[in-house]
Amino acid sequence: MRDFEAAKEFFKDTVDPSFYFDSMSAEIARNKLSISIGDPLIPLIFIMGDPGVGKSHIMRVMHYSAMRNGASILIEHPFFDPRDLFKELYEAREMPFDKNKSQGEFLDELFEAYVGTFCTIFIDEAQLLNDEQFEFLRILSDTKLFQFVLAMHKDEGRALLAKKQFKTRTKLVIEYGNLEENEILRYIHTLFMGHTHGEIALMFTKNEARVIARYAKGNFRMIKKFLYTLMKLLDYAQKKGLSKYRKLNSCLLTMAALDIGLIHD
Repeated sequence: MRDFEAAKEFFKDTVDPSFYFDSMSAEIARNKLSISIGDPLIPLIFIMGDPGVGKSHIMRVMHYSAMRNGASILIEHPFFDPRDLFKELYEAREMPFDKNKSQGEFLDELFEAYVGTFCTIFIDEAQLLNDEQFEFLRILSDTKLFQFVLAMHKDEGRALLAKKQFKTRTKLVIEYGNLEENEILRYIHTLFMGHTHGEIALMFTKNEARVIARYAKGNFRMIKKFLYTLMKLLDYAQKKGLSKYRKLNSCLLTMAALDIGLIHD
């Protein structure tokens, strides 16, 4: 019996560092990041793309990878007070943190603590930071002790990079794209085959991938939501003995799209 209940768990909004799908844009991004993370000559890295294309996913995966090679900190929600970032940096070095110290005292202590230990700091949703906060990151990156990887929405990222203080700075810019039909099919097959769900993998053909691509518009987050819902529907049909819905068909795919609001009745 096909275990659709277990299969749907693969599409929750979490990261399994042992599995990384290499779509074309993701593979390009991952290769660039692998070369650049930990390089003090590239103090600022920008990952830009539309919401849901997989920026958060690659940030988490690369953070786990960087942890094995040196100091790495992941901030999944932007800080709005420099002391929040200071606290993360202090705790990473197992240092007691006193929020009442001045910024100068924080910086002096951190510079001493991180000498000889290059630290990469990943900040997701960085488009929410303001100009003052970006200037603060720039100052820290100038020390050659800290590298920042900033994930942000494409439009806001382009506007930021057009500003004077970033135009002339050494930086790496990576643009993240959507998945093509063939990549969606490869993603599904790779994931299921890798977790011994070959029977479920073989249910998907180019036709199903084409329909999913049309509904989800190649957006990685929406593709995962679609597949989660589809597995849930298949599991229900199997348990209730609804033979008409135990195989993939246009009705099931439409039901999944309706359930997550990609189309409306």
